[in-house]
Parts: sequence; C-alpha cells; structure tokens
Amino acid sequence: MTFSHSFYEDEIRCDFLIPSMMKRSWGAQLAILSDLDEACARSGLSYCAEWGTLLGAVRHGGFIPWDDDLDICMKRSDYIRFTENVGSYLPDNYSIVNYRSNRDFKQMLSRIVSSDHYRFDAEYMKKYSGLPIALGIDIFPLDYLTDNEEYEKDRERRVRLVYDAVNEIAHFGTDPESIRDYLADIEKVCHVKLDKNRDILTQLRALLEKLFGEVDEKDAKYLTLYPIWMGNKDYVFPKEYYETVRVPFENMTIPVPAAYEAVLKKKYGTSFMNCIRSGGAHEYPYYEDHVDVLHEHFGFEWPHYRFRAEDLTAYDGRDITRPGKRAVFITYDAKAYRNMRSLAKAYIEDGFKVTILAAVKYDIASDMSGVVPAEDKEDAGYYLDGLDGAEFTRDPAIVDTHPDVIVTNYPYDEYNLITTVDKIYYSSSLKDKCDMLVYVPPFEPHRLAEGDERARKLMKEYVPTPMAVRCDEIVLHSEELCQRYIECLTAFSGERYKEVWEGKIGVLPEDTGAGQKTSREGKKKILFHVGISCFAEHQDAAIEKIRKTFKIFDDNSEKIEVIYHTWKGFADDLQRLYPDVYEEYERSHFSDRETNADDMTIGSADAYYGEASSLLLKFTQAGKPAMLWNPKV
Repeated sequence: MTFSHSFYEDEIRCDFLIPSMMKRSWGAQLAILSDLDEACARSGLSYCAEWGTLLGAVRHGGFIPWDDDLDICMKRSDYIRFTENVGSYLPDNYSIVNYRSNRDFKQMLSRIVSSDHYRFDAEYMKKYSGLPIALGIDIFPLDYLTDNEEYEKDRERRVRLVYDAVNEIAHFGTDPESIRDYLADIEKVCHVKLDKNRDILTQLRALLEKLFGEVDEKDAKYLTLYPIWMGNKDYVFPKEYYETVRVPFENMTIPVPAAYEAVLKKKYGTSFMNCIRSGGAHEYPYYEDHVDVLHEHFGFEWPHYRFRAEDLTAYDGRDITRPGKRAVFITYDAKAYRNMRSLAKAYIEDGFKVTILAAVKYDIASDMSGVVPAEDKEDAGYYLDGLDGAEFTRDPAIVDTHPDVIVTNYPYDEYNLITTVDKIYYSSSLKDKCDMLVYVPPFEPHRLAEGDERARKLMKEYVPTPMAVRCDEIVLHSEELCQRYIECLTAFSGERYKEVWEGKIGVLPEDTGAGQKTSREGKKKILFHVGISCFAEHQDAAIEKIRKTFKIFDDNSEKIEVIYHTWKGFADDLQRLYPDVYEEYERSHFSDRETNADDMTIGSADAYYGEASSLLLKFTQAGKPAMLWNPKV
C-alpha cells in the first residue's frame, strides 16, 4: 500500500489538528487492513468495519480525526476460520492475539498484530510508515440470534453461568478449586466435562465461544455482538443488514453493512452524524506507551526538540517605527499560508513593505529513507490575493537583507519527521536576520476547549517547537487557543517561564475577507445523495421517497438545480443485493439523472440533501445547509 506524501503531513480535520506521528500510525494500520482485505477476498472470508471505523467510513470517509485505531467484525464462522488459520492467509509477520494465545487477554475478541516484537529492519519500517512497533486491529465476532424467546432465554442462562465463572477467575483471580461446586453446575447445565489437568479458564472461554456461536445462520433471524446483547436486548440487527457494500476509507475502500445508517443509529443514536468528541485520553495516543520503551531498551527515539532556557526569547514590547520598515512573510506550504494572510494584510495597513517568500519544502520519506523537494503549484496570484502593494518571491536571498520583521510558519527546524526546509529558515538562523521574529502556527483549530482531552494531549507533538521558543511573538487565532498554548508551553518549559509565554503569545487580526468569494446568484445547486443503506432498510419505500423528492425538485426547477449523486458501484450493489428493487429503480429512470460529479462539481453545490455520507460532513464544515432525509416518508 502506498500513500501520497501529503497523507502524512499535519492536517486539520473537523477543527482537530492531526500531527504527522498520528498519520504514521494511521498509515501503518491501513497497511494491515489492506493485507487483511486482500486475504479475505482471496479466501472467500467476509468482514466489515465496526465501531469507530464504521462511523469514520460513513461520516468522514476515513478515520475519525480523534481516533487512533481500527475495528472490524466477522460473522462467527469466518472469525473462527480466520483466527485459527491466520498463517495461511497473511504474511509470516502477522499473528493473532486472543485468550488462546495469551491467557491474560481478557476480552472475547481477537487482535491481528503486525509483529510480536519491535522491528527495525528496513522492510518492516517501510511497510508500516516508519514505526518499529507492533500494531493491531481488533476483530469482533458477530453471532446469530433466533426469534425463539424460550430458547434464547435458556441459552443466555447457560452463557451467564459460564460468563460469571470466567470473570471470577480472570478478573478477580479466584482459584478454580475454590468454586468447584459452581464448575460442577456448569458441567451439568452445559453437558460438558472440564479437564482438571488443563487450564480451566481457557476451557471456560472456549465453552463461552461455543455458546455464543451456537446458532447457525440458516436458523437465525438476527445478528448481534453477544456480550453487548446480554446487557442490552435492543442491540440486534436483522441478519440481512450485514450484507456488505464498499465505501471510501482514506485511500482505499472497505466493506460496511449495507444498512449502515440503521446500524449506526443503533450504536450511536440518531445524531451519529454530529461530530462530538468523546473518549478520554488515558491511553491515547496508543503509540505514546512505546516511546519510553523504545528509548530505554533499544536506544531508539524519533528526533524531538528539548527545551533549553538559553533558547527562550521573551517579547520585549519593541515598536519598529522607522521609515521604510519591511516585513518578510516566509511560508513553507501553500495550505499553511492561509493562516498568516490576515496578519500580512495588517502589516501592510501598518505601513510595512511586505514581501511573501514561498520557501522550498522538502518531503521526507515516511520511513525517513530519503528527502526530495516538494512542488509548489500555486502561483504569485494565490499568495498576493487581497494584499495590495505586497510583493512575491521565491528567492531566499531576501532573508539576508535583514528585514525589520520576519514572520514564518515553519516551526520545527530539523525535528519534523515528514517535512523539512533549508537551514536558512530554521529558528536559530532567522533569529539573527531580523529585528523581530514572529511565528504564526501553520495549522490551528479554531476551538480547543479545556476539556478536550485528546486534542490537548496531541498538542505536545506540535506546540513545543524551536520556533515557538526562539521567536519574539507567537500569533494565534483566538484567546481560547492562546490559553491552551500557554498551558502546553508552560508544561514543556516549567512553571517559572509561564509569564514569558503569557507575554509573547497574542491573537491574530481578524481576516477581513481577503480572497473570499461572494455567494452566487441565480439557481441554487442541491447535491442529492442516495446510497445503499436506505434500500437495505426500506427497499420499496426508498424508491417512492426518491420519486417524491425529484417531483419537489422538478416543481421548483426555476429555483433549484439538482446534482443527483451515488457512490461508485451503487447500481451494481443494488442489483446484487436487491434485484427486484433494482428493476423498479431502472424502470423509474432514476439512473438517467445520475451525474458523475467530481470534487469541483460537488464543491460548487449550495446545499446537501439525502443519506448519511462523508459528503454531508463536508457541507456542514463549509457552513452550507445539509439535511438528512427519512426514506420512510
């Protein structure tokens, strides 16, 4: 599996900054998922995305920005085939971790891992995005339920009997000998004989798995995760919901339940499309635990900047007022430049002669095996838009003319693992080439609440940088963000330097609209998106809903232009899963109205209507109207 270099770079998604180390983690896990996906395709095994991976696939088209793992599920028969024969399906480096391989593994699921030890060989590092650690994907087994209430009550009684014994031994350390009467009841009720000469806990777990998977598909009506169902009897799905379709996920596609909307509503509620950051940061990010181990036991560590008091510059309140004052704005990345445009405008209004310098950015290979210059495709017009009187250059010699102020957005010096610049742009060099050095972070979330544990935890990876320490000023977007930076940098340097950070961190001038386009006159374009999920759940009712929706659009055609959109492969999935509905769909000529909308066409739409998808999130993030439909109406 290959990734574009931009995949690994720092990025803002849903107002959440994802640093490059997290991107490496994502890339490594996607490499595992790709191998598993190919193995399942070859072997006739079926799997689909589960939990946050499913939510990310539907809502984000990839990882949830504040998530750091992948989850999948398999129906019990495929789960057993895969976990018991992983060596025949996947390359030799992979192994399965579960209660059979590790008695201390307490969950009734399995984890596929890329290695059972740290690996520093070039082949491993290249494949897994430069990470020498073992990475894994959790596999949850799905089990069947019948509609026979008496039978299911009896099965649950047997399951709970075994389940309680497993918890007693595994979680409370109870000696099996002390509960031998209880174990005798299990033997009697479940018609088994436990071997006292073998590990009792492992035998009980195997029995538990057998009870979970007791119902065959041909006798079943529903699917569930049995341990969850025991505590929540509503957690059931018609087995037909778990026919699979493929949807985009980062740079690949992955299978999801055909009725993904219904499944997500059951898991997360009807507001599952709302981006609510949940989950603490106790074990987040997961790779953090490996950093100290790698350093202490292997002498391996990624380059990172350590605070030195002699590097720290405090803002002294200087005011540069002499005639002909000059400011050079240095940007290493066209996307990052957006963050400093309003400050450049403010400097022009303050009488400065402003020059925009686009520095050459260098891309570091994900396994740190090579460095190549990146291509900047933006022309001078992009950088100068809205900045009347400013100049543009790519010549680094302007830095040696000793401008009054240098404003830069490259913070890392030599300590970034994926991107670098010429040493002339390092903080130690720029500090001596101007009277005032100002730092505008390349990417910032607009909101960073005090209680946002995961976002604050990741700040350690991109806030404490050489430029932040050496510059005279740090300019941010909001007072809230200033407070978070002060907290993070104070934790980095020590409480004694808190006043220094408070003095040098301030708020960026508001953007007055440079480069902004006004809204378009005339017809409004509505992106109408339909996917498989509505057919999986409602079938014929979905057909009628589409018909009624088009009638409303057609009745208002003088005001509305419709872009009818379906995912690639939609028609094939519909024909494969619901052939009768497909025939009605074709007779209704809906397919004649489909458009091969590209990103530019989608981006030009004014509003979104239809099924849940990652496109809906793009509209809400852009501040455009977006509405989920109800296919039943």
